[in-house]
Amino acid sequence: MGNLFSYPDSRIVDTSYGKVQGRRLIYKGDKQVEAFQGIPFAKPPVGKLRFKKPEAPEKWEGVKETKKFGPRSIVAPFVHWVIDNYLRGTPSEDCLYLNVFTPCWKAPDGGFPVMVFIHGGAFELGDTMTYGDINICENIVTRDVIFATIQYRLGYLGFMSTGDATCPGNNGLWDQVAALRWINENIEAFGGNKNNVTVLGQSAGAASVDLLHLSPHSTKLFHKSIPMAGSAYCRWATNKNMPQQCRNKAARLGITENANSEELLEKLRAVPADKFAVQFMNHEKEPDVDFETVPLIDGDFFPDSFDELRRKATPKPMITGVTKEEGLVMMAGKKPTEEDMKEIITLAIHDTKDKEKLADELKSAYFEDGIPEDKDAFMRRIANLASDYWFNAATIEMCRKTVAIQDDPVYLYIVEHWNPKVMGVMLKEMPIQDSSHGAELLYLFKKGFFASPSLTKDDEHVLNNFTTAFTNFAKYGNPNGSVAGKSHLPLEWKPLDKQNHSRNYVFTSDQPFMNESFFEGRAENFEEIVKRHLNN
Repeated sequence: MGNLFSYPDSRIVDTSYGKVQGRRLIYKGDKQVEAFQGIPFAKPPVGKLRFKKPEAPEKWEGVKETKKFGPRSIVAPFVHWVIDNYLRGTPSEDCLYLNVFTPCWKAPDGGFPVMVFIHGGAFELGDTMTYGDINICENIVTRDVIFATIQYRLGYLGFMSTGDATCPGNNGLWDQVAALRWINENIEAFGGNKNNVTVLGQSAGAASVDLLHLSPHSTKLFHKSIPMAGSAYCRWATNKNMPQQCRNKAARLGITENANSEELLEKLRAVPADKFAVQFMNHEKEPDVDFETVPLIDGDFFPDSFDELRRKATPKPMITGVTKEEGLVMMAGKKPTEEDMKEIITLAIHDTKDKEKLADELKSAYFEDGIPEDKDAFMRRIANLASDYWFNAATIEMCRKTVAIQDDPVYLYIVEHWNPKVMGVMLKEMPIQDSSHGAELLYLFKKGFFASPSLTKDDEHVLNNFTTAFTNFAKYGNPNGSVAGKSHLPLEWKPLDKQNHSRNYVFTSDQPFMNESFFEGRAENFEEIVKRHLNN
């Protein structure tokens, strides 16, 4: 991160809640950039506000210093507390802060396009500090956009549900809505165009982007979307049994007797905040769900089914996509054995009645010729299944359903190129090496989630193409640029259409190319097989 004491003060910006002053992180040359970090967009959700929807922040007098990231949400340590707190900031229940990175040069008519990033982390971990500040200024903002990063409540503090009106759930999503409302109210003061807002996110952040598009409470708050490796259709993105999951959590905290939901919440408000953190991938959860705390269809944030809400949502241009082998990260430590293959298949069959029949059909689909003798080939087939289950099938399902109901363009990508060093300590746990979950973040942020290696020439080439496509999309609704037939990319990126909802742009180490099918139809076949069994 930029050193707190080595940069000049920014201009003073007057928001609807008070004045803020940040830092000028790029203070030389024509394209200077300012950062306003740690701006409160809601009241601290503590005390009586715990487990409630976010409320507008209090106004303040004078000038608030916004020169460092706000605290991250309450989370369990990902590596080690000391290392985590140094790299990602200290956790706090008081975590509803956002960051605005903005150009200092003259804005175009209407203001700069605005990009708002929602971090991932399975709704259990994550923060804005991980994605940096000066790197965002250098690689993204200098391309004539304003970039904002937001935080939201995670774990049980963000997704507690009593299953009734006392606490329907999804407060973490309501936090995201509050941040978008703040941006709509205030971004013009930073030089932004509130009528040209693109929301993007990765993993759980990508699912959030799609969920925000679907909800009537947020669908009109932004104009374009970029869900990266995730959608509302990911089986891990929602859990209809969250109220029971939350009651189980209360019991583990020793709270078993209460007259009603209000009394339950009052007792839970007396529990220290750190007790509500969720240990990533070491869950205490209901059977047949992937993550411990996630959104649910609650009749409030989501008043109808996802398909019905998608039909009613405000149409938006969209970019979405995945890496070549997303599922590898979810297979840490796995071996090319039938036992580990069955474990991955077990994930894919958890929400159907005839599990054995579905397992047999999936095995036949992915191992049509039997178990390969070659261990790497066997591992690749297992990885294909994991990738389709976790991310690919839901991505192509979102594309199919979106293209069928709107004329606004949809663009699909696959990132094949990768730098193995971006996986950091995760690399040695991956059963085979390939571009996997989170690897593409390096080519937007110039910084990875697991590690931030020095960029090779190939990395720089892909980064320029990837970031150009995303910022062009934010500006024009088209990754190629503003002039038809004159792409800023090495090859024109063609959108999907009703005849082909699988066409994708492949980012490679050298020349990108257009591919007319998405993993040769494998992910769609997975979706069709599972649906067939869900309907039986």
